[in-house]
Amino acid sequence: MQKLWLWTDMAKGEVSCLGLVDEVVNADTKRITALVVTDFHLVKQNCTYDETDMDIADVARLISELEAKGIDSRKLRCWAHSHGAMSVFWSGQDESCISGLANNEWLLSLVVNKRRDTQMRLDQYNPSHMFIPDVVWETKFPLVDGLAETCFDEFKAKVKESQYRSMLKNSREKSVLGDLKSANERGTLTDEDLMEEMDWLGLHRDDLDELEPF
Repeated sequence: MQKLWLWTDMAKGEVSCLGLVDEVVNADTKRITALVVTDFHLVKQNCTYDETDMDIADVARLISELEAKGIDSRKLRCWAHSHGAMSVFWSGQDESCISGLANNEWLLSLVVNKRRDTQMRLDQYNPSHMFIPDVVWETKFPLVDGLAETCFDEFKAKVKESQYRSMLKNSREKSVLGDLKSANERGTLTDEDLMEEMDWLGLHRDDLDELEPF
């Protein structure tokens, strides 16, 4: 988790990574009782204020690298990303990414921000796609000396950030407004958080009212 917070603080906007997950199985019932994210891996990606797009070829490289080290790449069952300075909620882009990461079993997704707000969900893809929207979780991690320098070097090598602007315009602005409105209608973003985000972006209530119905 220390890695994710470091990358979140380094990024001007969004950034994402993939996590290895271990299953804790009850010896008597053989049922999974807990999921433990043991490590996060950064891959090459293009990031903006409100988007993070992982390089598929570099994800494949990570999988091959893990297998070469004797690590089961099927344990890559967590997608974590930061919303930068914005609230934590599941945007339309997040929903598309989670659907695209479907593995016919399950996936943990974690969204955080620079204020240290967090939200985790668990998606199950088989026999049908359903999810638990707010999973209870806790953090346990040792602080590692020198990790900040390593994470900084990795961030600079793998993350390409487009010019950062705190004010979005035209179609990009409408896209963000649409995501915020959709999250509010689904109940994952409160009215108070919605207004806070719009104030932070320099947007007005009239901008939201002018959006065409979904």
